[in-house]
Amino acid sequence: MAVEMAIWRMTSAGPQLLESSPLDFEDRLEDMLEGDPSMSGTDLLILGRQVHTDHGGFVDLLALDVDGRVHVLELKRDRTPREVVAQTLDYGSWVTGLDLDDLEQIFISHHGDEKQLDEAFAGLFDRPLPDVVNDEQQFTIVASELDPRSERIVEFLAEAYGVPINAVFFRHFNEGDREYLARTWLLDPQQAEAKAGRSVRSKRRPWNGQDFYVVLGRSDVEDDRWSIASKHGFLNAGGGSWYWKPLQNLKPGHRVFAYVGGAGYVGIGRVTGEMALARDAKIKVAGGYQPLLEQPGISPRFKEGALLDDPELAERVVPVEWLKTRPLPEAVREKGLFASQLTACKLRDEHTIATVESAFGINKTTV
Repeated sequence: MAVEMAIWRMTSAGPQLLESSPLDFEDRLEDMLEGDPSMSGTDLLILGRQVHTDHGGFVDLLALDVDGRVHVLELKRDRTPREVVAQTLDYGSWVTGLDLDDLEQIFISHHGDEKQLDEAFAGLFDRPLPDVVNDEQQFTIVASELDPRSERIVEFLAEAYGVPINAVFFRHFNEGDREYLARTWLLDPQQAEAKAGRSVRSKRRPWNGQDFYVVLGRSDVEDDRWSIASKHGFLNAGGGSWYWKPLQNLKPGHRVFAYVGGAGYVGIGRVTGEMALARDAKIKVAGGYQPLLEQPGISPRFKEGALLDDPELAERVVPVEWLKTRPLPEAVREKGLFASQLTACKLRDEHTIATVESAFGINKTTV
């Protein structure tokens, strides 16, 4: 049974209980959950809203979590509690048959084709899309309350048969022109995970606080990103904020593992400064400083991107001091090493760190 929620306002006269009011704004709540799905208690990437099923119904919100588990969030609306339980299970039976191509099409239908599912996943969760997606599901009823009979049905399905179903309750409180929401669950989420036969997993591997993965172009196309980085000491990205914005996370002292698509790991270095526009970047030459764009070997395409007036598209750079580098034909590439389309992200995979360090002759004490 769900824990009752109450809110008190602290006053000089003592705590004053706020009266709850019926949750009669499901459309607003759906908007809020779409904008911030973590309100449900889990970080989620929204795949689609009002997703049409093969059975003629519409899933209120369909989402994906960091482990590749698909979530069905169904609001009670004006249906009876027992109807919404049955509807959620019906939608769940449809969702279990979706493959990655289906999920990608749902995502494109909802978000447009400007961003792909794997890009959005990497941008939100700071890791690539898992190899296995929709191997597990989670069905969540969103309501202000359920009747006792429906609560017993949900508890019975979850506890006796391990069905991944739960209910999250939002209570609405008013105080003058202020509104508040309070949240609780019918079943404890961690206990429900265990009873559904899942281990309660840490959503992310621990990070050592210093190492980042950075991708610098591809070896199978005309691309001078690694050349600029290795010769002039500037990590670089441009063509849209999805590409350059991750470089903002790189701070002086961070260590970077440079990767070139189609080749492998080509360098390990230390960040020495903050991200800046490429047009403003300068390098030390013969005791003085010269603009990066005036150096030999900088392609016309890179210069053009650096000089764009549109701040969304203009090239960005981050200065780096290389500890060790390799030419592309000698890049470190092994099965099982971390790789991602995200321009820069925290490198959490200890196997990758140790393997690349060893290949470059770098140990833990290297500064």
